[in-house]
Amino acid sequence: MSESTLFGDRFPPACEYCEFAFASGRKDFRVCCKKGLVPTVFSCRHYRYDPLLRVPRLPMELGKFEPEDFTL
Repeated sequence: MSESTLFGDRFPPACEYCEFAFASGRKDFRVCCKKGLVPTVFSCRHYRYDPLLRVPRLPMELGKFEPEDFTL
C-alpha cells in the first residue's frame, strides 16, 4: 500500500514530514541528511513521508449541553 493510499494527498511533500530531515536549532529549518540545512517547506527527490513526524490537530471542543437540549 502506498503512502498516498493511506493518507491521501492532504500532506504536500515538505521536509517537515521527511524521514531524512531532523530538527535544527531554528524553528523554520530542518537538517537534511541529503541536502543539509533546508526550510521546512522544502522538498527534494529523496523525500519520504514519516507519519510519526506529523503532529495531529487537537479535536474541537464540544459545547456544554443541558438535558433540555435533547428533548422534543
